[in-house]
Amino acid sequence: MGDLALLVLEGPWWTPAHKPKRPSVLPFLEGLEKYKGNFNIYYSSFYEKESFRKALEDDLAHTREQRLFLYIAAHGGSRMVGALEGEGGKTISSGMRLTTLLRGVRRVARTTNIEGVLLGSCTLGANRTDLLATLKTSPIAWIFGYACEIDWIPSTLIDLSILEHAMALKKEDLRSRTKIVGAFSSALSRFSGEFPICKEENRSVPLKYAISLLAKPRKPHAVPEDLTRALLGSLGWDTP
Repeated sequence: MGDLALLVLEGPWWTPAHKPKRPSVLPFLEGLEKYKGNFNIYYSSFYEKESFRKALEDDLAHTREQRLFLYIAAHGGSRMVGALEGEGGKTISSGMRLTTLLRGVRRVARTTNIEGVLLGSCTLGANRTDLLATLKTSPIAWIFGYACEIDWIPSTLIDLSILEHAMALKKEDLRSRTKIVGAFSSALSRFSGEFPICKEENRSVPLKYAISLLAKPRKPHAVPEDLTRALLGSLGWDTP
């Protein structure tokens, strides 16, 4: 199966009362795994910071692959991850602060080869200062996220395309800003930058204004960069 592994940590999306079949990103990823045939999936669910920490550490304890990619799929809101309320405002999952999540990711990334992190959550990509700080203090090469409230099905399909192309990068490609941007450009070129993926204050936000790509190429003296504008330019999405 090669030396690639995708670590998937997923929070609850809906209560059983709302969607009894409990939709998950996992079947989509398993389809990609079967199609590509060159990576393994390690899947766990989490509800708050302790279960997130345990899920991440347990998954890493079982991986033998040399190249790892982390996909965190959960509700996001401002600077919180994974919170979910049921009927009558009852708390189903308290979630955790974004800073807590990133601190946990940084801790494990220093001793494992996590190449990239995909945040499949609403609004977390808007916290670019926090994401750049995570890159600065870890060997992670890239982080991708969304800057507004995204629709579940379209964003899951976009995530699938991003993972396919990001995992196709070679180790040496991570030294190149151009190669990293190129992989994400290829992944997103399957979609329209004008597609209204977000709803924000009663207005739609197109995909081209909803994405964030931060990276720190793996080469000497590299510094974290916000490559979102470079990505939009590569796609031809940088015009009004």
